[in-house]
Amino acid sequence: MKHALIGAVLAMVVASSNAMAAGSEIEALKAQMKTMMERIEQLEKAEAATNRASQSAHQSSKQEIERRATTSEPRQEKAKSSVSTTKAANSSNPAISVVGTFTGQRIRGSGGVQSSSFLPLSEAEFIFGANIDPHARLDVTVTGANGGMAVEEGYITAYLPLGVNLKAGRKFLPIGRVNGVHPHSLIYGDRPNGLVNLFGPEIFVGDGLLIDRPFFIGDSAQTVTAGLFSTTNDVAFDPTGANQYAGLARWTGVWDSSDFSTLELGATYVQGKNGIAAASGSQTRLMAGHLAWKYADLEQLSLGVEGEWIHSRQEQGLNVAPLNSDGSYLLADLGINRNWHLFSRFDYSRQRDPVTQMMAIEKGLSAGVVRKLSEFQSLTFQYKHTRGALANVAADMGIAPGGRANAWYFRWVVAIGPHGAHAY
Repeated sequence: MKHALIGAVLAMVVASSNAMAAGSEIEALKAQMKTMMERIEQLEKAEAATNRASQSAHQSSKQEIERRATTSEPRQEKAKSSVSTTKAANSSNPAISVVGTFTGQRIRGSGGVQSSSFLPLSEAEFIFGANIDPHARLDVTVTGANGGMAVEEGYITAYLPLGVNLKAGRKFLPIGRVNGVHPHSLIYGDRPNGLVNLFGPEIFVGDGLLIDRPFFIGDSAQTVTAGLFSTTNDVAFDPTGANQYAGLARWTGVWDSSDFSTLELGATYVQGKNGIAAASGSQTRLMAGHLAWKYADLEQLSLGVEGEWIHSRQEQGLNVAPLNSDGSYLLADLGINRNWHLFSRFDYSRQRDPVTQMMAIEKGLSAGVVRKLSEFQSLTFQYKHTRGALANVAADMGIAPGGRANAWYFRWVVAIGPHGAHAY
């Protein structure tokens, strides 16, 4: 570049010298040429400095990348330390929440039976839960109802190797779908008639051990559960209220039926002594099957269909025919949006009398609407018609066996404090 410019300048000088006559003008051109050469040297120095600065910046960037790579592992260790600190804090400060259920009801039954209650606090749940350490968790639910307090659930969950979970303590037994769910989590305000006929108006609870192992097959999630527990349930096992031991085996599977829907199927088997005729070692066997299909799109429109069927074979002693009973329900739930739901439920129960061998059949039909004000409040209004009431449902509704009744329920559920998502 420098030599090209000098040549151009010399050409200009020669051309100018032929045109100029005075020597003073030649001297002036020489001075201009000298000034131009100095300017060219300054430009070359500036260009060299720019190249050195660019190389220096590239080298610094490379060193910074290498430094970050060498320090990434300590940063991960710092993140792990933060997680451990969070778990430790959760262990010393358990999550505490309170759920209040206010349920008013009005019943009109055959024989002129009438009863009503206006939004009493039907149940209050105080829920405590926290991780003990990375290997176990403790959950306790204390219930206040009818002026008394009791431990509704209280169990430890231990996370064992190979993905096995062990639950030890007092827990709702996972039979079908409804029995293992807290009542305030259900969309309706009552308990399905089929479960009342099989287990009574209260949830079927057991004290013992439950072990489950989830695993995946293709796109499905499967869970196998086994358990050994004692129960004082006075309908299915022992009317005297004595502890009776039983075993449980359960399987559930969930599949994606489309991008917006899932299908769940499951089966449960329970067997144990019932204490009705202890000398003969009489047994109660429960067999249950359930299904649930759910659809929900991105516009918050949802549709759910679920149901379960439970068969009970209750031995009554030597030379006495067993008592066979069935309880079932089928529920349809339409979510118009995230705030409004409509539902309808059909209940069906039957029981064969061990003496006359006559089959008594009970049917019930419910319909209702739910308004979810927020994550912490919901309102439910429900109507239910029951006909041919079996003994346990009749006693719960205050009517004579075989009678019919109309019932209206209004439930207001409120919750304060942190609480986990409801079971799917």
